[in-house]
Amino acid sequence: MGMIVTLFIVEVFSTILQRIFCDSTLEKRKGSWQYDLLSWGGYFVLFNTISYAITNYIGIAWLNMPAFMVTFFATVKIRYTNPNRTLIVVTLFMYLSGMSAELLTYYGKDLLQWKRIGNEDIFCTVISKIIWFLIIKITSLIVKMSKKTELLMQDWLEVFIVPAGSIWILLSLFVAGILDKSFWGITSVAMIMLINIFTYYLYDKAKENMEKRIKAEMLRRQCSYYIRQEKENKEWWEQIRHFQHDMKQRYIVEKAFLEKKDYTALERYYNENLKFLSRKKNISDTGNIYVDSIINYKADMAEKENIEFVVNINIPSDVELDVEDFCICMGNLLDNAIEAVMDLHDEKSIYVQVNADNSNLFINVKNRYRDGRKKEGKIYLTNKPDEKNHGLGIIIIQQIVGKYDGELIIQDEEGIFDVVVLLYDFLKC
Repeated sequence: MGMIVTLFIVEVFSTILQRIFCDSTLEKRKGSWQYDLLSWGGYFVLFNTISYAITNYIGIAWLNMPAFMVTFFATVKIRYTNPNRTLIVVTLFMYLSGMSAELLTYYGKDLLQWKRIGNEDIFCTVISKIIWFLIIKITSLIVKMSKKTELLMQDWLEVFIVPAGSIWILLSLFVAGILDKSFWGITSVAMIMLINIFTYYLYDKAKENMEKRIKAEMLRRQCSYYIRQEKENKEWWEQIRHFQHDMKQRYIVEKAFLEKKDYTALERYYNENLKFLSRKKNISDTGNIYVDSIINYKADMAEKENIEFVVNINIPSDVELDVEDFCICMGNLLDNAIEAVMDLHDEKSIYVQVNADNSNLFINVKNRYRDGRKKEGKIYLTNKPDEKNHGLGIIIIQQIVGKYDGELIIQDEEGIFDVVVLLYDFLKC
């Protein structure tokens, strides 16, 4: 009985592994969690029933392969929207990775030449599932990298530490003969499986929540940019309206100065009016409030630090864009540039270029910096004392770039930091 319960737990774990991989790599159809549970639960019951029948009544082990292929493909076809070719590749990967995990376990057992204790088959089955989980997690990270998502060292550590620790614990329990005892064996296997699953979900959820928090903070700041830009625009147009309203009186004053031949007073009065009309304009004046607000706000920040802001903005005023994604990209790039240039003693300047090309958006930010940039892999880390969220800004930008099948190009040569962001099919003209 203990063996049956343990095998049941292991098969449930296997199904959860398959769902984890599919959810992280495929495009999920809309539907309730009940529908999702019914789909994967149906797959679990159907495949294990067929597998049990093949093993106990037919006795032809290789028939498990087509049984798995058909039931798994049917399940992912129901739950995900990807093309059949992609679903077939995932089905083949799932089967081959599972077989590879079993081969590694059984051959590894022979190489280690451990003392045979208790039910060796159950032990090898459990170990193979954890190795399979490790293969799936590594593959998930590789898929993320293929989508231009840079990964931090802790992402890789999370992949290896828990599965490796689980294998070591199981090996110790096996050698001690504990796994052969029904209650303790079942409990140990169940707890270790749960630890693997929950640490995976909790780590991903914690990282997702942190990224959401950073995005929310960026958007909160962006709202203040919009309010400021709108307020300044209203104030400026109100001043223009008053100026136009008083135009007749201004002409009367100028005529009075002329009649008195008080040219000094006339020149002074003229210069005052000219100064008002030619007051400094916003550095970005495209008419698109989303583009103008963030660039003008950052330009004012730079001016307070005596940083020259050189811009070349060419984007239609009526173009539609994803405000959230644009503001996160632009805001993070400009914040990083201002932070770097503030440390310079001279040549404190930032070059910003934003161009629209049909539906595509081109962003380029260049700036000098003083000290070498700290990196973790390909991720540039902040130079601020608080490194709690280091690297996440660039990671979020990379996610946005991947969302639009775009490109993120970072060049770091001769003290110049040059970042290019290309977002395809981003604009709606």
